[in-house]
Amino acid sequence: MTLRPPGHHLRRGYTLVEMLVGIGILSIAGMLLLPNLVDRGTFAIQAAARAIVSDIVFAQSDALANQEYRRFQFIETPEGEDGYVGYCVLRVSPESFSYPYDPGSADYVSDPLGSTGNDGRYIIDFSADDRFQGVLIESVDLDAGLDYTTFDEYGGSVSSSGGVPGIGGTIDLVSDGSRYRVTVSAFTAKTTVEVLSTP
Repeated sequence: MTLRPPGHHLRRGYTLVEMLVGIGILSIAGMLLLPNLVDRGTFAIQAAARAIVSDIVFAQSDALANQEYRRFQFIETPEGEDGYVGYCVLRVSPESFSYPYDPGSADYVSDPLGSTGNDGRYIIDFSADDRFQGVLIESVDLDAGLDYTTFDEYGGSVSSSGGVPGIGGTIDLVSDGSRYRVTVSAFTAKTTVEVLSTP
């Protein structure tokens, strides 16, 4: 029998039930608190900026992997409205560089995630996607005034004249007083995101 000095108590750890209750309380508090810290509009515009960046990288990688040209094309809103409703990824050739975007005859790349409603075509429509609710692609200025950028078989950005390195540009997004800018660098198409304003 082991004797303990007076005043010495056994240290008792937490039981599994106590830990689970504590984690549950913290989870509920987080779910209640988080929406108040960051509003839905901020989540939506951040998701939109991330989607544009990742899909530009996809278009560039797909061009390199398939040794073909790819175009990252922004889709204008219906006539009479400002901005762009989304974007798509297309197969193009040097001969078709200067052709304007025609949704009916465009050669769309297949969407590896199989987005619903687009028949497998790589089209991202902000107005039809809950993740981007309330986000508008306000302006696109790529390669000196174009609304697309093209990648050659080496993954480099090229201009519409074919063979000449692209000069990059900017894509501006707005949502509920927030304004973000995606900048595409010349030739490499490296992208960066900048917060221009928040509500």
